[in-house]
Amino acid sequence: MSNISKVLEEVKASGRKAFIPFITAGDPDVESTEKFIYALEKAGSSVIEVGIPFSDPVADGPVIQEANLRAMAGGINLDKAFNVIANVRKNTQIPIVFLMYANTIHYYKIDKFFAKCKEVGVDGVIVPDLPTEEKEEFDVVARDYDVDIISLVAPTSKDRTKAICENADAIIVGSAIVKIIEQNGANSEEKLYEFASSIVNAIN
Repeated sequence: MSNISKVLEEVKASGRKAFIPFITAGDPDVESTEKFIYALEKAGSSVIEVGIPFSDPVADGPVIQEANLRAMAGGINLDKAFNVIANVRKNTQIPIVFLMYANTIHYYKIDKFFAKCKEVGVDGVIVPDLPTEEKEEFDVVARDYDVDIISLVAPTSKDRTKAICENADAIIVGSAIVKIIEQNGANSEEKLYEFASSIVNAIN
């Protein structure tokens, strides 16, 4: 059982709901990303979703698009994001999921990417623009390195939506958290803790 599945099963067994916050790697700077992960974990998050900035984030709304631009202006790249997770793993084993675009993985090389995920402790990856014909190519390599590829429920899922969701009792919050960081920058740690704590308390 993967780290993500294990934690979500533990949360479900306890009668609680999982809270999964989203932050953008490198927003407003690389050092803050690590601090924000600790603050969100301390607040009771079950999994942390970390967005890898991309120059054309078609699946993201304007708030997260702006976060991507801020992070890229600050010099973030995939290797720096991996370094953040490597540092985080010295202090916590909370499941961490990257949200990123297929081209970034292709550019990095698929096998090298998933090997690096395994090495530093990235537990799963969401690839919103992964073409159906390439999914198996990614899945095979990801499985070899014990990395989960997580599917998103799309409007076209229709009848499959209920079946997909039967095993996912979690709340994901992205834009509201990224907005806090936009407003408070590197000083967002306490605000993130307070906001995430309020969500965790409300859903449980």
